[in-house]
Amino acid sequence: MTLWFGGDYNPEQWPREVWDEDVRLMGRAGVTVATVGVFSWAQLEPEDGRFEFEWLDDVLGRLHAGGIGVDLATATASPPPWALRGYPDIAPVTADGVRLGGGSRQHYSPHSPSYRRLAGRLVRALAERYGSHPALVAWHVNNEFGCHVSRCYGEHAADAFRAWLRARYETVDALNAAWGTAFWSQRYANFDEIEPPRAAPTLLNPAQVLDFDRFSSDALLDLHRAEAAILREFSPGVPITTNFMGPFRALDYWRWAEEVDFVSDDSYPDPADPDSPATAALGRDLMRSLAGDRPWVLMEQAPSAVNWRPRNAPSRRAATGCCPCRRWPAARTGSCTSSGGRRPAAPRPSTPRWCRTAGRTPGSTARSRRSAPNWAPSGGWSGSRCRPASRSCSTGPPGGRWSSRPGRRR
Repeated sequence: MTLWFGGDYNPEQWPREVWDEDVRLMGRAGVTVATVGVFSWAQLEPEDGRFEFEWLDDVLGRLHAGGIGVDLATATASPPPWALRGYPDIAPVTADGVRLGGGSRQHYSPHSPSYRRLAGRLVRALAERYGSHPALVAWHVNNEFGCHVSRCYGEHAADAFRAWLRARYETVDALNAAWGTAFWSQRYANFDEIEPPRAAPTLLNPAQVLDFDRFSSDALLDLHRAEAAILREFSPGVPITTNFMGPFRALDYWRWAEEVDFVSDDSYPDPADPDSPATAALGRDLMRSLAGDRPWVLMEQAPSAVNWRPRNAPSRRAATGCCPCRRWPAARTGSCTSSGGRRPAAPRPSTPRWCRTAGRTPGSTARSRRSAPNWAPSGGWSGSRCRPASRSCSTGPPGGRWSSRPGRRR
């Protein structure tokens, strides 16, 4: 088995004159796999329905010639400006009724028919063109589902929520009983009266919010399934993944792990945080548990600074382990220019000391222990909706629950 080692590669952010140098330096660093195209929708489809693949043909050809495999992204994580302008229903809506704009990333609602149609069209075009490319070693669906927008409260979301509730409860009487709607005069006469748990005068019904959390995780998972189905149609046998984010509270990764061919994860420990080793260990244990007997991949990790921390403390080691890092070159423009990379933003004749792979192939089964942390996202969803008896109390890992019975989820 070839050890995967590399990182995100964004050649569309750089002139072609440096692409050969990129591949050469990757070879010197021992890179075997590069993730390509994560945020390239606007380059792949500059106008509605008009695709430009020549630049990506060139990139994949150069990487293949250099002996580097490609984890090709579906590029659906960041819709281009023309999509938001032409299809306003793509934009997600917050609980306060604010419609989020572009100029950032992940500005889409999973419930938008327009987004689902456009994303499916792009994925189909990519799969038809590159499904049998010799450089292709894996498909990378979207990117960090729910990282910035895990919930949408717009009208499409409301319609989908009602349909989800009908399927779950079948009758409104069953829903009223489960939600305890006799409290505060919340009883519903029919499903059409139910809205998402938007901004309200005071505390919302915790059972309603819990179901909306479950529904929202399912909605994003449905997006993943839709893209994966297209990829499998045109490139059967090529493994498919999407990058998880450790103990991320918004998604039920136990269900998601069943929908990927291999589990992958992103990790950004803060060198200044004394709890970082414990948090990273929790994330690694969770991924091993999610993967079961399969290998898993650390898809992203911070080689140095990142753009979202108020301060970036120096780390003794830039990055270690058998895994890709977040970026091959540091970002040239945009909001990630302060984030580090394996190659600096300005090419140099001499390269820094690269992190080498160490240890065994990533992925192993968790060892049997008498007790183990039990990560159950639904526990965090429900627990975070009720007021604690004391704010100074600790109930274990954020969003999770501890159990003395390993391998079991409540």
